[in-house]
Amino acid sequence: MIWKSLLAAAAVSVLAPSAAQAATSTVSAVRPEGVAEALKNLGYTAELAKDGNGDPLINTEIGGWQAALLFYECNEKTHDGCQSLQFVANFTPEKKFTAEDAVRFNRNTRFASVSLGKDDAVMMTWDMVTGKGIDFEVFSNSVDMFRSAMDNLGAEVFK
Repeated sequence: MIWKSLLAAAAVSVLAPSAAQAATSTVSAVRPEGVAEALKNLGYTAELAKDGNGDPLINTEIGGWQAALLFYECNEKTHDGCQSLQFVANFTPEKKFTAEDAVRFNRNTRFASVSLGKDDAVMMTWDMVTGKGIDFEVFSNSVDMFRSAMDNLGAEVFK
């Protein structure tokens, strides 16, 4: 009887993922350090910081481009429990990039939003709701798509 109990316990421990495995298989804005770890696992830099409001912020370099991940829907007092991320990349163009160019880029690049700022600055944002967690592969695909969008925008704004 003891042998059957030990065998059943061993089978459960092999089949059930550990808490560490489960934590690394999903990415959530609730865990900013987990988002930073996920970026590092993808081969990118990730420096965890705080924004001007005290919410988490990650400075990163993705595919040779400087970017930041802003955390949204955080608790206003504790600045934790965030529910979504926004990838942000800013460009100072060498070539003219007009409002019409931004509209065309937005129309042709799903999930990206490009806007023009002061001094002809170009900003691209990319929003992602994570809630309690999204699959690491989904996160990885989104980061790849963001990198590709930065590559495409960079080709348009630089010589």
